[in-house]
Amino acid sequence: MLGYSKKNNVVFILRAKEASDIASPKVKVDTRLLQMDKVTPLQWRELKQLQGQFDVLYLRLRYGSPNTYILLAYVEESLAHVEWIVPASRIKSRYSFVSEGSHTIISCLTASCFRGLGIYPAQLGRVIKSAIPSDKYWIWTTSDNTSSIKGIQKAGGIKVLEFVQEKLFWGCISHIEYLPEESHSK
Repeated sequence: MLGYSKKNNVVFILRAKEASDIASPKVKVDTRLLQMDKVTPLQWRELKQLQGQFDVLYLRLRYGSPNTYILLAYVEESLAHVEWIVPASRIKSRYSFVSEGSHTIISCLTASCFRGLGIYPAQLGRVIKSAIPSDKYWIWTTSDNTSSIKGIQKAGGIKVLEFVQEKLFWGCISHIEYLPEESHSK
């Protein structure tokens, strides 16, 4: 079937109080946390180069709002890392576990030449310590993405649940099945 995938995911909660001891990245990073409507045309082009034109268009259409934030992390003049921070009101209909008053960190990507430098957990820490009005942040990754899981845990992420997501048409249509509590220990 076109654009079909089925993946197991692990969900974490991040809070500022759990993120007190995040190590600094191994390189100097210039972080820009912007409301979506403040992203410049040049920054949109850089985002498309890093994440892909289709992905950026989809994210803008699906989750875009003045309350959606985008974190851009630069090393020297190169965009090294991106995160989308989406308010619960924009994502709760698709992911019912997201609580009111919270935000979700999605579509995180570090450029391959900047991986392994500690940028990801440091930037997660920047988000959860920022002035974004949120009591907690949800983040998830596929259960086989050990690098992301380690980065989330370094940022103070606490594992709360697992789910299987079937996506059709590259994620435009999806179905989520929550795994039972006893599967969390696997």
